Amino acid sequence: MKNKKFSEKQRFNDKLVFIFLWIGIGGALFGLAKSFINGELTLLSTITYLSIAAGLGFVFWWLKRLQLKISVNDKRIKYKMSPIHNKSQRIAWDEVASCEILRTPLAAQWHGSNIRYGGESWFSLTGRNGLSIETKDGRRFFIGCRNVDELATALDGFPLVNRD
Repeated sequence: MKNKKFSEKQRFNDKLVFIFLWIGIGGALFGLAKSFINGELTLLSTITYLSIAAGLGFVFWWLKRLQLKISVNDKRIKYKMSPIHNKSQRIAWDEVASCEILRTPLAAQWHGSNIRYGGESWFSLTGRNGLSIETKDGRRFFIGCRNVDELATALDGFPLVNRD
């Protein structure tokens, strides 16, 4: 059995996004009720209000299901972002040309330093904190991690890992 160095599960939990979704759902349902009470309810307005509420409800449901599982051991890095991936994705350490542990301040998400430009497969629910990987065949990955210090400790001694 492989020796597990690091493991983490993350869920999307941005409360501000969820609040705005609930406000949108409530606003659509309020608009529907207001139209009904005022006698201005038409088939088109009913469909519009219900479509908005259902669409925002679906986004809320999908974000609540969104989760990322990460596992690192001596042989490979394994990750799965549900419901996007059906099976766990693996990157063997033999395939890695270089990797770097990145730490980005919380405020960085608001000033543009987390902007990424093409060519990188990005899997994170925690912003730009985690492991940036480049494989020998030129593919680039970013796998987010909530506990970057624990990840750095687990990867001590790996020759391919650059620290920030």
